Parts: sequence; C-alpha cells; structure tokens
Amino acid sequence: MNPRFDRDVTEVTPLADDLADTNCPMNPSPPRIDVPLIVRDAPRVQTPAAPRAPWMFAGWMAAGATVAVVAGLVLGILASLEAGVGGERWTQVVEAHGRLQLFGFAAVFITALAFEFLIRLYQRRPFPLWIRAGIPAAIGLGALVQSAGQVYDASVGVLAIPGALLVLAGSVAFAVVTWRTAVPRRVQADPQPLFFRAAGVWLVAAAALSLWTATQAEAGAVLPVDSHAVVELFLRGFVMNVIIAVALRAFAGHLDLTPPSARRQIVVFGLMNAATAAWLAGQGLGALPEIGLASRAGDVGFAIALLLFTVWFGILRPLRDGFREPRYRWLVPLAWSGAVAYALLLAGVALWPGGYDLSLYQQGAIRHVFMLGFMAPLMLAMAHVVLARFGTGRVPAENALTAACLLLLVSAPLRVLPALFVNAPGSLGQSLLGFAGFATMAALALAAFVCLRTVAGIRRMAAR
Repeated sequence: MNPRFDRDVTEVTPLADDLADTNCPMNPSPPRIDVPLIVRDAPRVQTPAAPRAPWMFAGWMAAGATVAVVAGLVLGILASLEAGVGGERWTQVVEAHGRLQLFGFAAVFITALAFEFLIRLYQRRPFPLWIRAGIPAAIGLGALVQSAGQVYDASVGVLAIPGALLVLAGSVAFAVVTWRTAVPRRVQADPQPLFFRAAGVWLVAAAALSLWTATQAEAGAVLPVDSHAVVELFLRGFVMNVIIAVALRAFAGHLDLTPPSARRQIVVFGLMNAATAAWLAGQGLGALPEIGLASRAGDVGFAIALLLFTVWFGILRPLRDGFREPRYRWLVPLAWSGAVAYALLLAGVALWPGGYDLSLYQQGAIRHVFMLGFMAPLMLAMAHVVLARFGTGRVPAENALTAACLLLLVSAPLRVLPALFVNAPGSLGQSLLGFAGFATMAALALAAFVCLRTVAGIRRMAAR
C-alpha cells in the first residue's frame, strides 16, 4: 500500500492539554510537544501497536492497595492496639508495617504509574512488558519477603536479606529506566525531568539503606534511627520528587495552573534535594557522628521548598471554586493541604527549642501527616485522572473512589492527633489509632476494587 502524504501541516498543541486528552492504552501514541511542527511531504506514520497488557498499570495499583490492606495495615493495627504479635514484637511489627506501606504499597503504585507518565510526557514508545511487570513485582515481593523475615525472625528470619536484595534490584532497575528515558528538551529550559531522575536515585538509596539495616538487625529489630532514615529517604527523596515531576505537567493541564518558571523549578529541586541530603548527613548512621544542626537545617529547608512550590504553583487556588466537577479539581488541592500542614509541622519542630526530643509515637505521627494526610489521598485523587485517561475514558464506580479519598482525609487526624502531643497514647488514643487503621483499610479496599474494575474494562475493550 502506498503511503499517504500530508502537505504543509502545522500543529501547535500544549503538552499539558495533550496529556489531558490521552485517554486509552488502545491509543498509546505519544503526545505532541509545545513547539510548532511543520511537515512537508512527510509520510503519515501509522499509529504504533498497543502495548501488551495495557491494563497492567491499574492491576499494579490494585495490587499495591491490596498489600496495604491485608498486610501492612493489619500489622499497624496490631501494633497500635499492642495485640498479638503487635504486643509481643512491637518494634519489628511497626518497622514491617512501615516497610509494607512504603515499598509494598506506595512504591508499587507509583512506579507502575511512572511508566505510564514517562511515555506520555516525553513522547516515548511504551516500555516492554518485562519492565512494566517486573520492576513493581520485584519491589513489592521483596517488601513482603523482607517484612515476613523481620516479623517472624525466629522461623523465617533468613528471608530478610534476600527480600531486601529484591527490593534493591527493582529500585536500581527503576532508576535506570528514568535516567535512560530520553527527554524532548534540555533540562536547562525544562527542569521537570530532573525530579524523575532524582526520585530514582533516592529510591535506590532508600532500598540500599534498608538492605544495610537488615544486615545490622538483631532478632529482626532495627535501630530506630536507621529505620527512620529509610522512611524519610523514601518519602522526601523518592515520593516527593515523583509527585512534583507529575504535578508540573498534570496539574497544569487538569487544574488550569501555570507551572513555576524554570528558574523557580531549579530552586525547588536544589533546595529540596540538598535538604534531604543534609538531613541524612546529620542522622549519625553507623559510625558517623550525629549532627543535630544538619538535621534541623534539612527539615527547615525541605519545608521551605515544599511551601515555595505550593505558593509558586498556586496548587490550593482551585479550592476557591468549591466542590464542582470534575472531582479531582478539588480533591487534589484538598489532599495537597496535607503537604502544607506537614511542612509547617516539620519546620516548627525543627525550630522549637527541644523540639527534637520526641517519642517514637510522636515521630510516627508527624510522618503520618505526610503519608496519610497527603501522599495516600493525593494518590487516590490523581487516580480519578489516570484510571480514566490511561484506561477506558471513565472511572468505574467513581463514587467509591471519591469516598475512599475522603475516608483517608478523615482518617489522618484520627491517626495523628492521639500520638502527636503525648509520649505514648492512652487507651482512648489507642482506640482512635485502631479506628483510623480500619478506616484506612476500608478506603484502600475501595480503591483496589475500582482499580480492578478498570482492569476488567480495559480487557473488555481490548477484546473487541
């Protein structure tokens, strides 16, 4: 068949708008860039074939949420109530709970979606199936194996190190993918890809540190300072960089916001990542000395970077429009308000004299402002976008997904407040912590249900 030709074609399409119109994996052609494209006598290129298993991203979203429900949160509730193994091996259970929520849930959820964003944002062909399936599987399975070895050290403790190695292998593979994905413009003019690449580096750092802590554990228990460092590197380094990388494109298109200038993006990037490194340097890991000033400076710097990005981007501005359709226009900024609360709390504790004399419960409460008050609700708020745009064009059971997001926002203060102002919560506080855990389980179970409905819808569409 002779190729057809288009003559004197000129197109200009904003990248953010093009991302907003990317509906279905049945049409995976990459978005156009926001510069004039003039083609003369150019053959019309046939749309590339759809990727294998186009439902994969939604399947991994469901899998991550399921791990959180049936494993991570179960351990968290047992620890909060000090019941069963949560009372007998409290430290090991708390640490395994955190690992499952981070590597077993968040990392699986985020990496699977990152592969979808990367090809659309940077106009790449879909990644091979082994990348889209293998990397989230390695990280999620590794987290499950390592956590089992930690909680049940007496019987299967030998699994902890192999599990940590599996997490590290998946993390390295993700970093390689992010660094090897070519971008359409120089980072000096468009610094957004720097956030994706930094996220890959910090994920490797968190996984490597987790492996090191597994080699130092005694009876499955890791020193609190070491466990704390793994969590903070994951949240501040990996999660926050990915969120900003996606926000710079998706929020612009879906919330009608103007992204910060390239110079301001570089300021946020440099300050946030330098602050994370400074915080880590001051922790006194291993034989290194503890430097309280460096840790405090890291907390304050990270908080400033987060607040600057919020103000410069105007992320909370859509809340002025009220609760109107589409729902993500108010769910996203509502979830982002948790990031503002976290930044203010982080800076306040760092600047307050004696603010670092916090109990493990209080430290956990601050981290849950980020995880349960910001990260998890934002993931479900953005799921309203990605399940439709990357799926079938609509969100099945959207009311259930919205309810899940709101339920997380309600659960956050119930998890945080009982432990924030006391060294250890009393019986009422423990009950509230347990209730927050059950509410979070319900929310993520609803999210998993909606994601599985999306998988079924994509499979039906592919079969036509």
